[in-house]
Amino acid sequence: MTDQPEEPDPWVAQYEFTSDRLNRLAGALGARSYLEIGVHTGGTFARVRAAERTAVDPAFPFPVSDHEDEVTIFAEMASDEFFAGLPASKAYDLIFIDGLHTFEQAYRDLCNSIVHSHPGTVFLLDDTLPSDVYSSLPDPEAAFAFRAAAGQDGSAAWHGDTFKVVFAVHDFHLALDYRTIVGAGNPQTLVWRSSSGRRPLLDSLEKISRLTYFDMINEFHVLRQSDEETAIAECLAALGSVPRPAPGQAPPA
Repeated sequence: MTDQPEEPDPWVAQYEFTSDRLNRLAGALGARSYLEIGVHTGGTFARVRAAERTAVDPAFPFPVSDHEDEVTIFAEMASDEFFAGLPASKAYDLIFIDGLHTFEQAYRDLCNSIVHSHPGTVFLLDDTLPSDVYSSLPDPEAAFAFRAAAGQDGSAAWHGDTFKVVFAVHDFHLALDYRTIVGAGNPQTLVWRSSSGRRPLLDSLEKISRLTYFDMINEFHVLRQSDEETAIAECLAALGSVPRPAPGQAPPA
């Protein structure tokens, strides 16, 4: 018998898609500092190329001492605790938000990240387009249980209700522009500073917090779906030659 080829690990494929996207952005932006919120097994973080990298996770499933040095920092704590202790002058060039996939936490991570950004910072938000109504539930156990009860337990997909963060950006961060990348790898929303020309749609964080999967489908245009080429091209065109602070320098106002 010949050996059968191993099935590709879906986690590895996900890491490769995301890290390729982040490295493409880092290279185009000349990004020197990188922040990752929510590291899981470290597959994405290990692949990202930046002079200074910071990983934040409540519990790393690997010995960080084997990987950390003066420019590779592992902060083993909740993201709220990390941001609460981060010097106000600290800014990052590229930020990947992949922490707890609930609207409240993901939005708080974005708001805190904005404080530690500069005009040329780019943000990438993970899992912003749920694959079905079950995937959009904020509780993963409920998502799996309802999917199984419906006789559709072949999928383990769970994105949480992070799609609501895109609605919050749309309505409450009018100085940010964005695109939700679909078609390859995880659906992710790319966010950057730019005049958006938008008008608020719901104009209420409470209404946004109560959105359902079907509400999202009805207002699907808010996600501003595009392929990766279009999203990155728009981002880079908007940022142009925005100066980035040198390491240790306070970000421009």
